[in-house]
Amino acid sequence: MAEPTVSDMVITDEHFVVPNKTKISNICARLAKNPNHAVLVKKGEFITGVVTSKDIFSYMAEGGNPLKTKVDKIMRTEIMSIQGDMPLSKALDEMSSSRPDAIIVTDSDGIFIGYFSPSDYRDATRKLESHLLIVSRLKKSRKVISEKQEKEESQDDLLGLLLGDNEDDEYDDVEVPSMISLE
Repeated sequence: MAEPTVSDMVITDEHFVVPNKTKISNICARLAKNPNHAVLVKKGEFITGVVTSKDIFSYMAEGGNPLKTKVDKIMRTEIMSIQGDMPLSKALDEMSSSRPDAIIVTDSDGIFIGYFSPSDYRDATRKLESHLLIVSRLKKSRKVISEKQEKEESQDDLLGLLLGDNEDDEYDDVEVPSMISLE
């Protein structure tokens, strides 16, 4: 049973992508509907930053004007990129050691295919734990079945030996007369 990969998670939700010159005010309506979503900021073909509703509130609390400011002025830029075919165990290890502002998922050509959200991280740890539990149970089941099969085979051999049912008997083709006279 293969370990789940990053792309086995639902990575196409909980975010939206905007160009880097988008004004903060233009994304507020979308964030108002989904305040936990991340706004991924794209420059050219690449994701260069992330903005959340918390970032916008902090900016406004400091007196910033969302009508005039573009997202690239307040975005956080520690973006981690992982490939979709990466096993979850490896991805989770890398994520926990680097603590990025956002995690994006790419295909083997480096093309953006999704966003790995904090809730995806929690779901991934549960999914990996379930996978490891299933693998462990499968190994135990295989071991028990193999041991039982070996035991049955050895009992069959012993029973055959006791009953004289030996498949390797070299005299199987010899006819035994019904009566042997010793006179």
